[in-house]
Amino acid sequence: MFLILFILFISFGAFFFNVYILQNNYFNQGKDNNRLYEAIDDAVIVPKSIYLQYSQEDYDNAIKEKRVVLLYFTSNWCKECQDQATINSLVMEDMLYQSIVGLDVHILDSETTLESNALAQKFDITKEQSFVVLDKNGVVAYKYTGIIDKELLKQKILEVISK
Repeated sequence: MFLILFILFISFGAFFFNVYILQNNYFNQGKDNNRLYEAIDDAVIVPKSIYLQYSQEDYDNAIKEKRVVLLYFTSNWCKECQDQATINSLVMEDMLYQSIVGLDVHILDSETTLESNALAQKFDITKEQSFVVLDKNGVVAYKYTGIIDKELLKQKILEVISK
């Protein structure tokens, strides 16, 4: 009986330790602002494009740093949204040194937060699979709902950058 209790105690301890580590990693995601920049050599630091889950801090930093912001309003139950997120990631990789911040903003799902709801209301977004591209001044330069292919998304972002 003692052996069974000991094994259960060790199992639960390992389980809760794993949960703690996973939650810590999840909630600390987006806290390292150095990931917004990449050192090309010892003297040059270049802003790089990144694609992250939405956090208010990342959004505020991008606006403050006058970076182009791609907001993709998505839902975790939407298969097309997941496919589009893959396309969005590829676009961001192609535009690595364009100083763009891409953020997946969850709405209408279990990952929706008060901040993401407020952001959706701010930009009048009522449906998942919606894009908002903000220029360097934080003004809406492009808005679209639906599936968008890689080349068209890239073109629209480049149009915003060139303004």
